[in-house]
Amino acid sequence: MKKNRAQKDILYLSISSFVLVVLWIGFNLYHNYVTTTIAPDLQLEIAPIEPSFNTEIINNLKARTRIEPLYEYKNNQASPTVSPDPATQETSKATNSGERRGQ
Repeated sequence: MKKNRAQKDILYLSISSFVLVVLWIGFNLYHNYVTTTIAPDLQLEIAPIEPSFNTEIINNLKARTRIEPLYEYKNNQASPTVSPDPATQETSKATNSGERRGQ
């Protein structure tokens, strides 16, 4: 008898849980259907994008010649180096202790 009663309780709980889950899903679907909307003025601004490209225009863009701007200066010459004055070079070097020499 106890075994029969336990089976009835499990059956009652499983049916109640199933009905509760189905109702929960149904109410969520209804709520999303009713409340999720796009504003009408935004709906007018949204336009689908065409998934095709005009390959002729892309090929024309690739075939264009590159024009070098006049404001870009390419310096191919080596820049001259300035040798430091030996008198000032000694005073500008720092020692290991962080103090300058020649002071």
